[in-house]
Amino acid sequence: MKIVDITTRRPAMSDTRTYEEFTKFLGEKPTRLGVMAQLYTDLTASYLTEALMNIYTKDPKKDKFQNVDSRIFEWDVETNQIKRIEFAGTPIGDGNNGSAIIMPFKERYYEKYDIFRVEDSRQLCQVISKPTRKADNYWEVMVQLIDPDYSTILDSTAVGLGHYTRFISNAFPELSEEGLIL
Repeated sequence: MKIVDITTRRPAMSDTRTYEEFTKFLGEKPTRLGVMAQLYTDLTASYLTEALMNIYTKDPKKDKFQNVDSRIFEWDVETNQIKRIEFAGTPIGDGNNGSAIIMPFKERYYEKYDIFRVEDSRQLCQVISKPTRKADNYWEVMVQLIDPDYSTILDSTAVGLGHYTRFISNAFPELSEEGLIL
């Protein structure tokens, strides 16, 4: 009998991966880094870069690999994984002269100091208070439009049922006495 192929199956194939296993997977093919980043979406780009330490790139002019400068790295970020939050109703208020706007959402996603963008109008809003639960799928968030001179009002055609927002950033103040619970 002739043995054609031998396949090794580790009993802990689905367990946590170690640094050594990542380097074995990448080997001399840094193009696999994109595949690995998609497998572990909870890891940040800087964490992956620091955890892998020695990343190699191939110079197209030469047939050898060279070290990548550890202070510089480039990433292609796919934005299709950014969650979009849907409105649960029509907002109350228009933000005239910097006034507060109460925006209803179908889930609790935004917290105090979060900044998000209304998808259709591209207006930026900052959450100024903790969200209030009115029902299981109805949360009210008090926001203020980000505008340098308070002259902008909320575009009423871009908000309401069927419209979406998405997270942009967090403007948590330094040395704040209010704790942040994640």
